[in-house]
Amino acid sequence: MNKDDVIRHLTRHVLDKKQAKLSVDKVFEIIKHGLKRDGKVVISNFGSFQLKMARPVQRHNPKTGEKVQVPAKPKIRFKPSENILRGK
Repeated sequence: MNKDDVIRHLTRHVLDKKQAKLSVDKVFEIIKHGLKRDGKVVISNFGSFQLKMARPVQRHNPKTGEKVQVPAKPKIRFKPSENILRGK
């Protein structure tokens, strides 16, 4: 399922397509803002998003064999709620 599928499903239940798209975009914007501000967003009975820093790692370029240092970078981790895992 992708963003367009979410919008399509939402349109069937409560809104026209334009309002559904604006609503979905706003939800994603709120999640991004919460991650930037607090580093964590928790949605009850769904799951939590948490901003984590990935450690710097050393890789190699397969063409040249040269070692390359990849710097630390932010990653988003999603942990589903127990209710989702149980199918509730």
